[in-house]
Amino acid sequence: QGKTEGFSPRPEDVSDVIENQKDLYTVFNAEGSMNAQFWSFNQNPKNSGEPYYRWFCNKKFRQAMSCLINRDRIIDQTYRGLAAAKYSFFPEANPFFNPEITLQYRYDPARAVQLLESIGFYLDSDGCMRDSTGKKVEFDLTIASSNTVTNDMALIIADECSKVGITLNIRQIDFQKLIEMLTATYDWQSVILAFGAILFPSQGSNVWPSYGNLHLWYPLQETPATEWEARLDYLYNEGCYTIDHSDAQKIWDEYQRLVLEECPLIYLVRSRSVYAIRNKWDLQNVYYDNRNGAMTDWVFVRN
Repeated sequence: QGKTEGFSPRPEDVSDVIENQKDLYTVFNAEGSMNAQFWSFNQNPKNSGEPYYRWFCNKKFRQAMSCLINRDRIIDQTYRGLAAAKYSFFPEANPFFNPEITLQYRYDPARAVQLLESIGFYLDSDGCMRDSTGKKVEFDLTIASSNTVTNDMALIIADECSKVGITLNIRQIDFQKLIEMLTATYDWQSVILAFGAILFPSQGSNVWPSYGNLHLWYPLQETPATEWEARLDYLYNEGCYTIDHSDAQKIWDEYQRLVLEECPLIYLVRSRSVYAIRNKWDLQNVYYDNRNGAMTDWVFVRN
């Protein structure tokens, strides 16, 4: 209605603001967001009696799920083209970002099926994916009910999974309930979520070490549950206390490769960063970038 002084348009609203409200607003673009949503799987032994626990604890299963994420489709249908695939672990602003280290398990349904078959899964005569015990591969994908973009992404992922016989049940719940499930009850299966951008490797000390209370897939481990998590703990600690940049780069390179190989969480896409501000303001002092957001401290009404 043109009453808001400044806001971040949703992807589906950007073209309308630019084309039909250009007399009211100027839209600033700051390239891709430093943050990205991800898909993660519950590996907490509290759920060890459930079939999905065995699936999720196998890295080839997680890699197969990564091969079912059609990021181009998400970008086109959900973000109206205003996003880019997220294949790296660190964002570009991180001093240890390495463009040569990227996710190798990209959209490839045939490869997903091959990975699943290598661990005993098979398609039955009805086209339903089953594990080595004959159990139908079906599990929940939980999302916050307040985010329509996340819902659209979840629907696309569920549709892609259905093409290889996997049933994904989308559960929309209140955000506070979601946080309770992740940090207290641990009774979730898979989830789409987002953390803040890792602008420096030592950020997220409650997330990445195995003992962290937000080590999402299995928090508060007394000792690392897997060899790869033990290695991540070691690299995280060494990287944080290594002063020489070239030495630290080697540590963080191995760290990034390990996360992208094990796929405990799988990044989806980076949305474009856009900000609209009313034309009644003198815009020459507006500063907007994808790290700091909109800085309007010295913006005044036009004379």
